[in-house]
Amino acid sequence: MCGRFVLSSPVDEMQEIFGFPEMPNLAPRYNIAPTTDIAAIRRGEKGGPHLFTARWGLIPSWASAPDISTHMFNARSETVREKPAFRAAFESRRCLIPANGFYEWEKADSRTRQPWFIHVRGRPLIAFAGLWESWTSPEGEVIESCTILTVAAAMSIAFIHPRMPVILQEENYGRWLDGSAGEEILTALPDAEITRHRVSQRVGNVHQDDADLLAPAQALPTQTSLF
Repeated sequence: MCGRFVLSSPVDEMQEIFGFPEMPNLAPRYNIAPTTDIAAIRRGEKGGPHLFTARWGLIPSWASAPDISTHMFNARSETVREKPAFRAAFESRRCLIPANGFYEWEKADSRTRQPWFIHVRGRPLIAFAGLWESWTSPEGEVIESCTILTVAAAMSIAFIHPRMPVILQEENYGRWLDGSAGEEILTALPDAEITRHRVSQRVGNVHQDDADLLAPAQALPTQTSLF
């Protein structure tokens, strides 16, 4: 799965890779959590990439209330074409979600969960495969939202968690957005491209949001049985 990630790159670096024309003032974020607004990229009216803001946690257009988004921040790539919540967005509302890497927690023992920061060698700025939706409340409020697609984790990080976000190769960014590529590009990265290190348990607190969260940390002590 993907429940926390980082996006701290300057906007001009994002522009260079993704090609959108917008120049928003985006503050670096080191602990992005579901239900917050995040940066995403979709096809604009003229067909080119367009940067927009969406709530992380998809709200299907048919939902009766927006609180469904708390359970919809990830979508399994294996079933995204069939699931009612995601199939329409898969066909026509795709997006890229820029990131520098993501966090995941390893269950060290019954009481201990070790957080890791996982990123890509030689690619400080990446993009997750995403879907977006537009939902209108009975009062007329419009909320745009998104979800991150996941896949079975690469072998090198499967010991941390069995799922990981779909990190697209750069040559597939345009193909994902225009719909010319499908599930065949929704795969785990090769192990050789993935790197990771342990980080502080502070990342578990959504109110902690600073660059020190990325600093390597020692392994947490595990519980020792007396029997």
